[in-house]
Amino acid sequence: MRSFFGPGTDTLVRKIRFVRLMVLTSLTLLAAGVIAACTTADASPDQPIAFSHRAHTENEVECSFCHAYVERYDAAGIPRVDLCASCHSAMEGEDPEMQKIFEYEDAGNEIPWVRLYEIPQFTHFSHKWHIRADVGCQECHGDIGQSDRAVRHMVYDMDWCVTCHEAREASVDCVLCHK
Repeated sequence: MRSFFGPGTDTLVRKIRFVRLMVLTSLTLLAAGVIAACTTADASPDQPIAFSHRAHTENEVECSFCHAYVERYDAAGIPRVDLCASCHSAMEGEDPEMQKIFEYEDAGNEIPWVRLYEIPQFTHFSHKWHIRADVGCQECHGDIGQSDRAVRHMVYDMDWCVTCHEAREASVDCVLCHK
């Protein structure tokens, strides 16, 4: 059986090649896992607090109340812990999930939510422009208002976006999204 490293390769060089091969293999597997996690619809990454969009929707809380930047900035934003605490402090009960909100607030920490959606760095997306074009949250985020758990409802790729733009007769010029 032939050696992977060749017969004349000294020990140090063989070790270096082996370490490089292991690092490359590890990075490849890690990248594959990240890509799979970010492109799977109905993925439900574990969140620090069990969050129900349904409960907030049933209580007639508008998306923009918690995602306050959605109408003014590119990013929709996630609520600060003090916003969560201000509403939930008026509620009665000893719900352990609700108590976590106050634990984060008392410690002076934001809730470390796990993002559901990521777009590639070479792509520019603006929530503000979509809201101004009367694109409802559910058109991109699915029926998230009925979710009892933060779930990725959609998988985004360029074809999906272009199809929507064409249907709405919006620009499909490359520089619109690729800066």
